[in-house]
Amino acid sequence: MATPNNFKVTKAIGTTDNFAGAEVKFFHITLKNASASAIDVRTELGYDETVHNLIRTILMRGTILYQRIDDASSGRMDISMERPGWTAATLQTEIRAMGTTVGVNNVDVSGSVVTLTELKLDNS
Repeated sequence: MATPNNFKVTKAIGTTDNFAGAEVKFFHITLKNASASAIDVRTELGYDETVHNLIRTILMRGTILYQRIDDASSGRMDISMERPGWTAATLQTEIRAMGTTVGVNNVDVSGSVVTLTELKLDNS
């Protein structure tokens, strides 16, 4: 089968191309407390713990397709969302507004940082 002459391989080098259909955005979230220290969420994965409440907040404005939580004390979480109603700024504001007593363990996420990023598949 021949490739059509108008087929474009990429929009631009270094950007994410979507061949599946719906708009997909990628967010890099670093969970931090008010002192800007990263939060180790590896033990905050249960019902009504920090990550559970964070996911519920994110899902208010879109569908999470994939997520990755760092297996480290970095507080890093990466998500991809289909048709998100979030920008990095609005998501960061909403996460910070969750406050200093998130979940049953009262975790402070008020200093968290969110950035919009691109798809990158690697081992980091």
